[in-house]
Amino acid sequence: MAASTPMPQAYPPLLTKKQTAEFYSTTTRTIDRWMLEGTLPADAKVVIGGSVRFRTAVLMDHIYGSTTETSEGC
Repeated sequence: MAASTPMPQAYPPLLTKKQTAEFYSTTTRTIDRWMLEGTLPADAKVVIGGSVRFRTAVLMDHIYGSTTETSEGC
């Protein structure tokens, strides 16, 4: 385990859009755009009683999974 890799336990299981934007170091408008473009996995988004949340585990898989996919293409 690398010390610099954030552990999923450090984050709540569901994030608000604002927390998701902070997680990616971007804005909430970018999160909206990424969802529309399909940049973020569709299964990351959850609607609970009209409130939008994002699954932390899916976002973590997206981040660390996409880095290995990108490096394979080089």
